[in-house]
Amino acid sequence: MRHLLLALTLALPAFAQPAPPPTVSTDDLAFANSLSKAFKSVAAHAEPAVVHIIALSKRQNVRRDWFGTPIEVGPVQLMPTSQGSGFIIDHAGTAVTNNHVVAGADELKVRLYDGRELPATILGRDESTDLAVIRINTASQPIDLTPLPLGDSESLDVGEWVVAIGSPFGFSNTVTAGIVSAKGRSLTPRETGRTFEDFIQTDAAINPGNSGGPLLNLKGEVIGVNSAIASRSGGYQGLGFAIPSNLTKAVVENLLANGRIVRGWLGVDLADPAPGQSARGVFVKRVVADSPAEKAGLREGDIILKYQGQAVNEARLRTAIGISRPGTKADLELLRDGKPLRLGAEIGDYAASLAAIGQAFIEPLGIAVDSLTADAAAKLGYRNVRGALVIDVQPDSAGERTGLEKGDIIVQVGNAPVTSAKALAELTANDNFAPGARIGVIRGNRQGFLIYR
Repeated sequence: MRHLLLALTLALPAFAQPAPPPTVSTDDLAFANSLSKAFKSVAAHAEPAVVHIIALSKRQNVRRDWFGTPIEVGPVQLMPTSQGSGFIIDHAGTAVTNNHVVAGADELKVRLYDGRELPATILGRDESTDLAVIRINTASQPIDLTPLPLGDSESLDVGEWVVAIGSPFGFSNTVTAGIVSAKGRSLTPRETGRTFEDFIQTDAAINPGNSGGPLLNLKGEVIGVNSAIASRSGGYQGLGFAIPSNLTKAVVENLLANGRIVRGWLGVDLADPAPGQSARGVFVKRVVADSPAEKAGLREGDIILKYQGQAVNEARLRTAIGISRPGTKADLELLRDGKPLRLGAEIGDYAASLAAIGQAFIEPLGIAVDSLTADAAAKLGYRNVRGALVIDVQPDSAGERTGLEKGDIIVQVGNAPVTSAKALAELTANDNFAPGARIGVIRGNRQGFLIYR
């Protein structure tokens, strides 16, 4: 018994003594506190400019009998249909968000940092880049709004610290931090169904509701617009994606100037270099006569390396040209016969260039069309057919998703006949032309309908 007590007594100190605290050097603590202060500074600076956006659409409940006949029609009500985030870019209340947050909304509500809700209107939106510009109506409540500056996304490095702010799952003013894990990512977000080629990838937590909010560097500059996540669960799984701020700048300027994207035009057919070629960049397959490209001195066989100082591939260059406002002075760096060359070009107006030769660019569909004359129809083997001949379908456009192809003849929109390129442009500019509209098409020896998507 005495030996047992002695053993227990000797063992007790081993159970009672706590583990020694970890040793943290003064330098380590100083570094951690410095990084923490940087995050806090960005959050304090940016949060007042970040807004929560609620999109409302008109809905009407209809009760039908067994035969589908309406027997009770309820009142039209405004119902929330989507929500997201945005950020203010000037003192007038202009804000940037994603197109998929506001598309189809009949009204918008914006909740500010202090909890106040104000109405807003859409100034312009672009489906192809998933960006939109709205204006917060402060007439009823004059407010001193705090804008955020747009930084240079091209100078962003992989591994750099970033901060994301937004309203995930409706929780306003949520701040997360991480690093830039990749640049130039290609992704087809389920929110838009469109492929985008130049996302910034980050491990800063982004969830549903963050869409449209800012991704910031530690200077407090917006270097991206949070837009998508890669997830099997629908929630954050370590990969978030943002639209670069340099692209955002160009789109915002274009939308504010025109209320829609006025497409730029260079006048070249492009392709990525063939496999095995050492040079990076974009191969010029053809230069259109009397185009901005020809006037600038571009030639077939040139390889464009940079546009406005930024390295490009085919998809990135097409987007950059398309969102450039007509009249923009474009700086082109290229290779010709293996030697570096620098040229300047003035970007033209795509729609105007088509209109000048009797063609039309159909903005909602992202297609170019020509009027199908009797002579042209006869050459294609058709008799007594008039319509709009599709001569170009932009990649990832609504026209491509709808199923339109080069060579199709559009002869009808809804119940209205299409007799020319101009007639199609007028019909598709009508407010009644919306997703779900039927488009009558002749393709080869077949005729049928496609549904506008």
